[in-house]
Amino acid sequence: MQSLRLDHAGLSRVLREIDTQVGLLARQPDQARSVLVEALDYLLHYHHTFHHPREDRLFARIRARDTELDETLRDLTHEHEAGERQTGELAAELAALSTRQLRGQRGQRLADQVNAYVRHTRLHMRNEEAVFYRRAERVLEPEDWSAIIAADDGSLDPMTDLALMAARYPRLAENLGLPVKHLGLVERTQPISDELRLQMLALTDLYGGLLHEALELARGNVDQLLAVRSPSGLVRAVGDISSNNLRFAGQCLTRPPRWAVNGGAAIVVACLRPYLKASQDTGSR
Repeated sequence: MQSLRLDHAGLSRVLREIDTQVGLLARQPDQARSVLVEALDYLLHYHHTFHHPREDRLFARIRARDTELDETLRDLTHEHEAGERQTGELAAELAALSTRQLRGQRGQRLADQVNAYVRHTRLHMRNEEAVFYRRAERVLEPEDWSAIIAADDGSLDPMTDLALMAARYPRLAENLGLPVKHLGLVERTQPISDELRLQMLALTDLYGGLLHEALELARGNVDQLLAVRSPSGLVRAVGDISSNNLRFAGQCLTRPPRWAVNGGAAIVVACLRPYLKASQDTGSR
């Protein structure tokens, strides 16, 4: 489960980079395309090839233990298949469009498709973690975990090795490298526990996601105001903007405390574990 959650943390970082590059696509098409091509290739060759099959094996075990979730979990598996097709289609269209086309309407249409893909992927990922990862930890038995682990080929996320990431995806790695190093994700000479690393990544993902949502909200507010053509339209726009801003403010108030509740205990335990182990060893002697 830690491995799956770390995969999601890495996926969130790549999705945020996709957000950034899509915003630059019309102004800097060649540079943005080069990063986006690598990001989509990373998704195809790691998340769709290794991460999703692992989840599918997990979901199959949950379905066997909890038949009420059978249809929902089948839908998630189908979403994995559809997501892989869509990722390939977006990558192919991105590579096929000329620089001029990327600056025009076709480029904007592609950008809209990528943005929709990212939004759906984020929602899909949050549903998996909030509902089905937790359900797995409650309903699966030791023999289920043994079977899941036995079927795994041990393939690692390239993001766990910065040298490998740089060799396969140099432009993407360049954009992700600095914060990854600071998190200790690939600094193997500076060991960090899986629990602590997971919570650090979750925290940076939380605030990175809120920052991106704030930028998207501001952009949407401006677009709504620019589209106003009448007094009644202005009233509707102000109402929508107020509602969206209040909803976002609520997220800013609730998400950090939720992380503190979920992650605080894990961080304390991770920090104290070496001392507890040393104390137990001393006691045993």
